[in-house]
Amino acid sequence: MASERGQLFGSDLRLRDGAGGLDLSLEGPVGWSGDLALAHGNDNIVQALTLRLRVRVGELAPLGWPDYGSRLHELIGEPDLPRTRLKAQAFARQAIEADPRVRQVSALHVFALPGERSVLRLALEVALIDQPTPLNLVFDLALEGP
Repeated sequence: MASERGQLFGSDLRLRDGAGGLDLSLEGPVGWSGDLALAHGNDNIVQALTLRLRVRVGELAPLGWPDYGSRLHELIGEPDLPRTRLKAQAFARQAIEADPRVRQVSALHVFALPGERSVLRLALEVALIDQPTPLNLVFDLALEGP
């Protein structure tokens, strides 16, 4: 089953959060002259879905992907109100379910982090095609701009 999952979700370059953005990860310790790290299976699908939530819809249109991304960026500057949370749910569901490897978002909860007035946490349970076990995905959305 692990090889089926790896085949379905494939491999991609592993990204890491860097100073103000995403960067490529390297194999081995820092400064080691190794290869670029890869994300396989579950790590790859989690990374792919997270990127889909981070990218503004239409941002990749010049590269031939006009519908890729989400509308979550539209919520930056909005207050943490019930309508903002409902929009976050709708925007996240729409983006995630657009991925061809996703059957459906079976659960999606949006809540504020304790002590954080401007960050919403989206906790998603995602049913993937040909997989009996759902995937848990957590995404933090900053309502204040950079």
